[in-house]
Amino acid sequence: MRFDIVSGQFEETDGAPDKPAVIGSDGVLSWSVFKTRCESLAAMISVLGLPAGHPIIVRGHKEAEMVCAMTACMMLGHPYIPLDVVVPMDRVMRIRAITGSSLIIDHTDEGFANDVPFVIQRGMVRRNAAAAMGAGVPDRPSDPIRYIIFTSGSTGEPKGVRITREAAGAFLEWMVNDFGFTSDDVFINQAPFSFDLSVYELFTSLHSGATLLLNDAETAKDSRRFLDRVKEHGGSVWVSTPTFAYLYLTEPSFTGAELPSIHSFLFCGEALPKMTAQRLLHRFPNARVLNTYGPTEATVATSLIDVTRDMLANYTDMPVGRPKRDSIIRTRTDDGNVATKEAPGEIEIIGDHVSIGYLNNNELNAEKFFVDEGQRGFRTGDYGWFQDGILFFNGRRDEQVKLNGFRIELGDIGAQMLLVPGVADAIAVPLKSGDVVKRIVGFVRPAPGADAAGLQALIATHLERSLPAYMIPADLMFVEAFPVNSSHKTDRKALIDLYIKRPRV
Repeated sequence: MRFDIVSGQFEETDGAPDKPAVIGSDGVLSWSVFKTRCESLAAMISVLGLPAGHPIIVRGHKEAEMVCAMTACMMLGHPYIPLDVVVPMDRVMRIRAITGSSLIIDHTDEGFANDVPFVIQRGMVRRNAAAAMGAGVPDRPSDPIRYIIFTSGSTGEPKGVRITREAAGAFLEWMVNDFGFTSDDVFINQAPFSFDLSVYELFTSLHSGATLLLNDAETAKDSRRFLDRVKEHGGSVWVSTPTFAYLYLTEPSFTGAELPSIHSFLFCGEALPKMTAQRLLHRFPNARVLNTYGPTEATVATSLIDVTRDMLANYTDMPVGRPKRDSIIRTRTDDGNVATKEAPGEIEIIGDHVSIGYLNNNELNAEKFFVDEGQRGFRTGDYGWFQDGILFFNGRRDEQVKLNGFRIELGDIGAQMLLVPGVADAIAVPLKSGDVVKRIVGFVRPAPGADAAGLQALIATHLERSLPAYMIPADLMFVEAFPVNSSHKTDRKALIDLYIKRPRV
């Protein structure tokens, strides 16, 4: 059995109905039970009289029933809005106001204000007759919206990225044809559902009739518990940010010998350091390391490359892949010249997998989205270049800062530090006073066994030879691990806090 994301219907296959569909923090649902639960919830939603295409907020954390809720929404043609418990309640209610959602399916014990017309909690509907029904998202019967994921906006206002059935279908066609996953796979999930990285595991497991293994935050923080759970359930596809995987490389049992079921590591969300890829290939010699790139606005990702030892030897920089099938990636420079490593261009993505735009944000849509020969396009604000038909990522436009009158690309500094032998990972972060940059701080994660004093000297020498003086960090700080935020990406603010609070010598 499987759930077809495009049609919004369950389909019978040759797979055993008793095979687990979802292994959650609240229990295991076989495919037959999962189907029954989804149909029951869909029937409960149907009688509420929501307008066609009305968005539904789904809140929780790694419950199998949360997957049921998102699936039931797709069955009915309602966009689901996934909000993990890491999203604070005031932001939840702000998103609710932006979307006009009249229904919240809640898997927490927090409760909601009385101005929400409908709340479904533990299989029961709570109605508030006094609350007005929200207008929600206009009906799009020709291409219904499958989900709306909210990302941070530069103004502090959350942006709702709308992904339609067509975009989801284009993404899944790529997954089915190019990634090599099957219905026998067990997808290992730890990213919050409010982070679009999780769509990799959610959509691919449902659409292919595989198994989705959910791991809550407490389990993910406990390496022994997490790896035991992966081993117990035969997890085969590891999906995470590179930072999350790196944290597990400190665990001796994180090897192919101990976890033989893992055959693929799939990365997205941030740059994959060469050192992390090399160590994974050493620890898991029979597994693939897949590096991908793409923003939320392009349905999770838009490029893919199989990271091999030969590839790592052939390229100084870490490539992020070739464009997905039936799509275009171009790197546009201000002067119209071909983008290079020395003069990268802004990455633009064109294809059916591109979002139809942000919810209720026409001004930003006009700035970021465009149409090219009838296809949707998105200006990412990321920079990169092509070499041998492969895309290389060079950082974001908003990683450019101004210090003492000089414009500085922070990504360039981090890339140079990564070239120093003994550096496992490195980034440059601005230390600000208000909006004014006071200095650049380089944060370095040494490779195991590297001598900190010697490494610092090597970095200083390399940067002096490779960067203008104004780009060299005013200070370097070595850390055992980069702190991560709720999306398991490197938390730059936390790094600056560590720097400020460091012991003075």
